[in-house]
Amino acid sequence: MDYIFLASVMGVMFQLIFASYDIACQWSTHLFTRMNASTMPEWLHLPPSTLVKFFVPKFHLPGHIIKCQAPFSFNFTPGVGRTDGEGVERNWSMLNGIARSVSMMGPGGQWDTLDDFCNYANWRKTIALCE
Repeated sequence: MDYIFLASVMGVMFQLIFASYDIACQWSTHLFTRMNASTMPEWLHLPPSTLVKFFVPKFHLPGHIIKCQAPFSFNFTPGVGRTDGEGVERNWSMLNGIARSVSMMGPGGQWDTLDDFCNYANWRKTIALCE
């Protein structure tokens, strides 16, 4: 997870990053220690000026202990709007329907099919905005 997160924000200068993850309260605890360890490549180190704030999506937050709920809630943070942090998970119901077909494909076919389905979902959202 560390590599995926850090690689996704490299190459762009951010002053502030809002990171939403189901277990952000646990994962964020030693992220910067792991990032600065000798095992993490230098190009994956965030600049010291970048501030990262971690959140747990609203649907997952009630399952966490009380101590995690307020510090990792979107509700108490200026600048995030009224998001629930669950947007990336909404496509799973559609993608679960093609899982068996995609599992039998080669890597190129898998990527193309997943790309087509995700593009279709984005197109449906765009069309719904115009209605």
